[in-house]
Amino acid sequence: MMNLIRWSPFEELNSLHHELDRVFGRQGGDAQARAYEAAWTPATEVSSDTNGWRLRVALPGVDPKAVDVDLHGDTLTIKGERTDGRGGAGRFESEISYGRFERTFTLPSNVDADRVEAGFTNGMLELTLPLAESARPRRIEIGGRSAEAA
Repeated sequence: MMNLIRWSPFEELNSLHHELDRVFGRQGGDAQARAYEAAWTPATEVSSDTNGWRLRVALPGVDPKAVDVDLHGDTLTIKGERTDGRGGAGRFESEISYGRFERTFTLPSNVDADRVEAGFTNGMLELTLPLAESARPRRIEIGGRSAEAA
């Protein structure tokens, strides 16, 4: 089983800060700078079949060159950054999260780490995590003489 961990220790505080700003009508200034610098957590989808696992990460607006995928033992780490491309000039309101992100997954022991593949299409990072040959189901033929040959 692959573990999904989607928790950021400061997410609740950032959400509270944003809501207080909204309620009291504060805009701009330090609040926006902190919101831009705060980490965000991209949505992830995991599925499996008899061939292995598939991991999809929603990264709209992220340049694939700004994403790193590392596999160390049974730990898969995906990290990168989404920038707004504006250079910080002028007044700016956004509900899109920008900044650095990092996701870490513990892979099942039956994944063949040497055959893991990654692709990036239409803002979706997709990883194929095939099962090791020894972990795949296979049909065992029954040997021995048949009843007719006896």
